[in-house]
Amino acid sequence: MIARHTLTYVGSRGVAAALNMGALAVFTRLAPPDVFGLYLLILSWALVLYSATCQWPKFSFFALYAEDRAVAQVGTVVRLLGAMVGLAALIAAGAAGLGLFAPHAALAIFAAVFGMMAFEGAAEIARTRLEVGAVALSVVLRAVLVLALGSSALLLGGGAIPLLLATAGANLIAALPTLYVIRRLLRGGGSWTEARRLLAYGWPLVLSFGAAALAQTADRLVIGASIGVSELGAYGAFADFLRQSFVVFGDSVALALISIAKRDARDGGIAAARPVLEDAIRLLTLIAAFGAVFFLAFDGVLVTLLLGPDYRETALRVAPLLVAASILQMFRSYYFGQVIYFTQKSQLDAVASLTLLVAIGGLSALLIPRYGVEGAAIAMATGQALACLVFIVGSRERFRMPVPLRDLAAIAGLALACAVVIAGLDRLPLDPGLALGLRLTCLAAVSAGTAWAFNILGVADLAARRFGRTAS
Repeated sequence: MIARHTLTYVGSRGVAAALNMGALAVFTRLAPPDVFGLYLLILSWALVLYSATCQWPKFSFFALYAEDRAVAQVGTVVRLLGAMVGLAALIAAGAAGLGLFAPHAALAIFAAVFGMMAFEGAAEIARTRLEVGAVALSVVLRAVLVLALGSSALLLGGGAIPLLLATAGANLIAALPTLYVIRRLLRGGGSWTEARRLLAYGWPLVLSFGAAALAQTADRLVIGASIGVSELGAYGAFADFLRQSFVVFGDSVALALISIAKRDARDGGIAAARPVLEDAIRLLTLIAAFGAVFFLAFDGVLVTLLLGPDYRETALRVAPLLVAASILQMFRSYYFGQVIYFTQKSQLDAVASLTLLVAIGGLSALLIPRYGVEGAAIAMATGQALACLVFIVGSRERFRMPVPLRDLAAIAGLALACAVVIAGLDRLPLDPGLALGLRLTCLAAVSAGTAWAFNILGVADLAARRFGRTAS
């Protein structure tokens, strides 16, 4: 089941990532950097508002889920999400009333929040109940709709606001498959007892998710305010491209392996979850190590293919720093940060989020005016590293996420050796097309061999069983 669930999630996220990269390529060719930068700036505020209001109920639900109380828990979390999106509407309206946002921008921000709430809330309930197929379908459907609706909005002459409304509509429609599989649970009533449980666990998450979202967007907000939305468009486009790669696959690991580990811990104690968690960090390290080799070895080709010409020079300047920041974010969010679901205490997440906010916000304010987008990338990487360290150090006295250091060092070493070979091939006097093919083949062979050697997701066992049956 572990391999099937993980491969389903990774496969769907991989398809979605490819579609999202296609959307990024289309958007950056249809929209100039200032328009795309304005879209990213408004989206950043929507993410902050969503995270501060609508995220904590669904994560509290995942942490406290019990099969025998499923109907009451789902009914309660749906009502809490409804109340939180109502609060988001009041905040957006208040911001417009105070003149902080134009009314049409505030409406677009609320529409984005509502779409994210519907999609993420339904997906969280479905993935907690291990409804793998429905979640995977929703993920792919959203990517298809973002590309289709977003491109249509830009082709029809729309700017940043229509593009944001298009993505909000994509979220709403893509929620339908997961809403369908949990439809019976949605008919259940709420429970004050469950609401108190969810709130007791989740109140620190209100602070931590709001702080984390503000931290994750602080670099963009400072760029937009100090050096302009055109630079933000190029910086944000490449950062989002990397997010589709590292963070999306990290999310797949969390959706599959962390969900299974949580179930194992619930049924058999923390020790029962350890093997699955060790598999999870091996897989994340494989993605991080060979992903870094891929992006740093082929960054010129990727940027040329995926981004419009006005975006490329800025993207190449910040590529190494943003790769490091994306890898650290993946480990923070989708492995070490998952410790809160095994300790039944969420205060550590608040500490990590505040650390993230102070580090990224402070360094962005100091570095961006002087160093531009390079300063933003330094701030992001440093903040992610410090927040990751908070989870590692802060969980020592409770449950610690396992770290098989020897295996992780070996995976990193193999990736480094692969990078050296690829660099050597690049210096040989070969036809450019042949050299590119050899470098990609080397990367594919070494990464696949590493996955086999460490039996990532049980691929070696699965192949042995299949070949054994064939031989017999």
